[in-house]
Amino acid sequence: MRSFFLGPGLLYPACLVHAGPFSFPLPNGFPFPSEAALEDLYTTAGGNFTNMPLAPRFDEDSLTSWKLQAFNEFMEVAFFTQLIANITDHVSGYELEEESEDYTLQSLKTIQAQEEMHAYNANDAVRYFTNGSHILPCTYVFPVSDFLSAIAFAQTFTDMYIGLLTNIQQRTVRNLGADSNSIIYVLAQALGQEGQQSGWFRSLQGKHASAEPFLTSSTRDFAFSWLQRFIVPGSCPNVEEIPLKVLPPLYLECRVDGAGPVTLLVPGDVDPKTQSVAFVNGALVPSVMPFNITKTSGCGNGLMANEATAQAGCGRDMVTNIVADFPYSSNVMHGLTLVAIVRNGPTLITSEDVANATLYGPALIEVA
Repeated sequence: MRSFFLGPGLLYPACLVHAGPFSFPLPNGFPFPSEAALEDLYTTAGGNFTNMPLAPRFDEDSLTSWKLQAFNEFMEVAFFTQLIANITDHVSGYELEEESEDYTLQSLKTIQAQEEMHAYNANDAVRYFTNGSHILPCTYVFPVSDFLSAIAFAQTFTDMYIGLLTNIQQRTVRNLGADSNSIIYVLAQALGQEGQQSGWFRSLQGKHASAEPFLTSSTRDFAFSWLQRFIVPGSCPNVEEIPLKVLPPLYLECRVDGAGPVTLLVPGDVDPKTQSVAFVNGALVPSVMPFNITKTSGCGNGLMANEATAQAGCGRDMVTNIVADFPYSSNVMHGLTLVAIVRNGPTLITSEDVANATLYGPALIEVA
């Protein structure tokens, strides 16, 4: 099979090229497929839904977690559906060598079907515990222009989702105690499946299949905020039903390959005397580093990733460039690192602590 390689740098605002907008439904009716369509889905995905008894109860916080899962999975289904179409139609930049095309397409079709099942399962839980309500998908624009950038992006959002599922498991156990057993059982299975995907995406880029011994944990606010970058503004019918914060965005100016300074672009003003840059990676306590301001300018110059971030992050017509040291050498920070500007003062032990103190973020770093 052909080996694809793309370096770790992606999602830098000045270089983004987007695929066209994608909206639902799919030909099989998803997000509300028929029973016959579901039967076909099981075959393509390689398995069925769980038939374990439902959790005896949900609290509001756990319901928010499952709404966010559905919201996240809709984005993934949209992305893989569009990627499969681009490869199938031999769109420029998505042409694969003949000997690898069939295997790649069949693998992606399996993943896409599995993501449909993840989304349907999450939304089904929402419907059950809200007496019929559900989350509806948005219209999406993805920062990819060819197969290699698409696979790099897929690795990044999969790593982010793995981190989110870790956090959701923690919250669910904390909130529901023993009543969370069946929920955790299914979440752990989904988390493992996402890990298999990330390993394949890494292999396609010439990276080691597994990034680090303990994967980075994200948070709900981080994930929800980051996902806004790929949504067409105003296209989400009921996103307000997910009661999570949308944090002001933060961007990397250029890719990060290892130790050294990292330049961040902030759509607003910052104060190095009362704020710091926090790096969340693996099982480490977050690293909190000072920063220096190098430039302040008007908004523009390709900073905003799409209209959604332009609308959310450019209200003050200011872009601040800051520089901080990326503490890679002393920590060996492979895989996903979440970066945020935080207020000084709170003790930061977990990713939740960082999210609670965040003023801008997250930016994402991927080091092979």
